[in-house]
Amino acid sequence: MASPRFADLPPLLIAGMREPLHDQSPQTIPILWQNFAPFIGKIPHQKGSVAYGLCVQSSESSNGCFYYMAGCEVNEFADLPAALSPLIVPAHKYAVFVHETHFSKIKDTIDYVFDKWLPQSGYKHSAQSINFFERYVENFNPENGFGDMEIWLPVV
Repeated sequence: MASPRFADLPPLLIAGMREPLHDQSPQTIPILWQNFAPFIGKIPHQKGSVAYGLCVQSSESSNGCFYYMAGCEVNEFADLPAALSPLIVPAHKYAVFVHETHFSKIKDTIDYVFDKWLPQSGYKHSAQSINFFERYVENFNPENGFGDMEIWLPVV
């Protein structure tokens, strides 16, 4: 796997659907994306067509629970449909890893980032609220599972 690039990201406003992460998440996350897909391009104040899959530490729980959110960037949270939740991704420095195979293998890239790259990198994971996120660029094709995908890991 190629070395990451590094990016300083300003705060992002994300509108999307979310659910708690649990043992059944490998089966339920694709369903979450199917439910969210009709909103893409139709969210009030949406910026561009990039989609995000975010692994977020729940502020509503003190036991370290996480949820997954499928969302898109917006300029503001006004007029969001009731089915969508707002999330502010804080400004941070990120290590960005390109995922070059079918999206069904994205866990392999995530495992590499956390289990191989991070311990040897000299960086520390900085998961204040966002554990990491997936970024699906405009040319990602959900029909065939190929296109530009990235894993963004907050680091210090």
